[in-house]
Amino acid sequence: MSKKKEDVVRFRLDLVPNLAEKIWNEIGTYANQQWDLPENKELLTSIAGAEETEKLYALTDSAARNVELRALLSKPLKDYDFGRRLRAIEWVVYDWGNVRGKSEKHELWPKQLQNYEPEVITNFILENYQDRIASWSKVLAFADSAAYAIYDARVVMSLNVILDKLGHKQRFYMPSASSDKFNQVFSHIKAETAKVYANKTPVYMGYIDYLDLLNAIVRKRLAIDILEVEMSLFANAYDLAEEYIRKYAIVIKKR
Repeated sequence: MSKKKEDVVRFRLDLVPNLAEKIWNEIGTYANQQWDLPENKELLTSIAGAEETEKLYALTDSAARNVELRALLSKPLKDYDFGRRLRAIEWVVYDWGNVRGKSEKHELWPKQLQNYEPEVITNFILENYQDRIASWSKVLAFADSAAYAIYDARVVMSLNVILDKLGHKQRFYMPSASSDKFNQVFSHIKAETAKVYANKTPVYMGYIDYLDLLNAIVRKRLAIDILEVEMSLFANAYDLAEEYIRKYAIVIKKR
């Protein structure tokens, strides 16, 4: 589903007094999070080069390695050779990101993203909107981690649970998760959100709102950059999901 710029509702959480600070205070650190790399180095080596790949895998600090990985893939994702771009996209989305269900849509992205000009990216975001957001946001975040961040089930789980704790009514759009537990929690969040909207169709916040919030946290000097915010949200998703499950006494069904 695509959106026209004039049809996008911006919730502007960044303009709500003290909300960025309150959210950041609830997130927690990413100190104990491990960001794994695929065991098979062959594809990444073909994209980024043997020397750079070996240097990356030699890093023992998981968080530092995750940051370095973004820098390493940025150049191939912007390469004039669309074939190399596509290989980099597929590595980021499927090999590193473990996104399930391949789609041919990503094959169009090397050309659609052009030179990653801001207006081009804005149009790309609006054109794709919620469709495969966990995939294309990874590509944008790897291509330019200073401007874009990954939007997936884990970061959204953290944000929606925190917004619930703070008594804020709006929720972020929830992409399907690989975790069945997450999907069951999302079902509960959607049911609660539906009550807020009564007989109307719920309107969820999306990627632009997400960037507004992350940038507000950085502007207030609570985090160094939006990558730090994204990594912190990702790292604390499981703990926050468990907190939500306890609060609402949700019975997680094994399937």
